[in-house]
Amino acid sequence: MQQDVTVSLVSSFLAFVLGWLLRAGTHYYRTRRPAARVWQLDRGRRLVMVVGESGGATPGYPKIPEADALAAMNLRQCLSQDLRLHEVTVVRAKKFAMAADAEENLVVIGGPVHNTRWQVMADRLNIPFVFRQFPDGYRIVSEDNGDEYGESDVDAATFVDHAIVVLARNPFAPGSRLIMIAGCALLATSGATHLFARGGVRALAKAYDTRSPLALVVRVESVGGYVRPPEVVAAATFTQAVAGRTVPATRS
Repeated sequence: MQQDVTVSLVSSFLAFVLGWLLRAGTHYYRTRRPAARVWQLDRGRRLVMVVGESGGATPGYPKIPEADALAAMNLRQCLSQDLRLHEVTVVRAKKFAMAADAEENLVVIGGPVHNTRWQVMADRLNIPFVFRQFPDGYRIVSEDNGDEYGESDVDAATFVDHAIVVLARNPFAPGSRLIMIAGCALLATSGATHLFARGGVRALAKAYDTRSPLALVVRVESVGGYVRPPEVVAAATFTQAVAGRTVPATRS
């Protein structure tokens, strides 16, 4: 009788352990592994998110664009859930100290209009898509073929916006990561961050070699207030010079 009870307990314990290992393995391969491949963080350094500042801000009353704040919140949630990274520093562009934080893992949110650090980083990269100002606002332009992507009203209920998403090495520290996200208007800046959510990050890791410097143009559509999942409409790898060495563009 005692032997039967012992065998039953051991069997139950082994079944529990095997089940836990299976769940942990599934979680690792479906969430943590693709997230780690996309983020490519130097875990020995901090992660600093640099957000923009709206016009009319004063030192005493800074104004962070709502889209930037929402994008930072979305990315922090992705990092916490998938990489168990809970300590993230969020700082306004004007308060970002190059001398102290230039070599950390950096996420720059917001384009050159609101975030001065965007151009600082873009000038040190060879990004194949750039923001250009037109009479009706900013658009993303392909340096390769001149294709343009911007914001538009499809109909009375449908609004479309586009964003640039850059995955690269930090130009000031080759071991650190640099991620840049900015939309032509408010919608795409926050909407593009859903690429880093669980389903999006798996698709991103599968579709692209994120070890290479990579630039994406992302389409975000709002239909009557419902924001559809972001769609990559253009992508290109590029060669990057980092701290005296070259990070080449490779094919998936």
